[in-house]
Amino acid sequence: MQSQEYKEQFFSQIYDEHVNKVYRFVYFKVGTDDIAKDITSETFTKLWKQIYLDNEIKNPSGFLFKTAKNIIVDHYRNKDKNPANLDNMAYMVKDETQDIEKKAMINDDMRIIQNAMSQLNDEYRQAVFLYYVEGEPISEVAKSLNKSPNNTRVVIHRGIKQLKKILEA
Repeated sequence: MQSQEYKEQFFSQIYDEHVNKVYRFVYFKVGTDDIAKDITSETFTKLWKQIYLDNEIKNPSGFLFKTAKNIIVDHYRNKDKNPANLDNMAYMVKDETQDIEKKAMINDDMRIIQNAMSQLNDEYRQAVFLYYVEGEPISEVAKSLNKSPNNTRVVIHRGIKQLKKILEA
């Protein structure tokens, strides 16, 4: 049994190293800031519960991304069919310092990429996201996928190849 102080330091270290990566991962899948923050928070709450209960976590990164992925799946299962989020559009109009046309083009490009990424299978999507968007080294992506580094390189290559086909169609 570990001391409360040790648990807090361990959690704090993992949180500091991974919070931004987990948030970006979630945001890329859900597309809204509020939901991404909620899911990220829930992910770290589950991590804290495991640490508090003295359950050993050998691969914190893998635990966090798998937990986040499961919460996202639950979110979409339980999600009510809502119209477009008008809050995000209202923010675009209110901010007079933004170039609205440029923002719209960037948002359109992001929607195209998100749509293409959503057509990849989960393994390809996670590998491509972690490697290219998060900039994770092959060794970390391999841990998250529970694969060898060589197999992970193949998965990333195939994912990019599939993504190019989707975007060119």
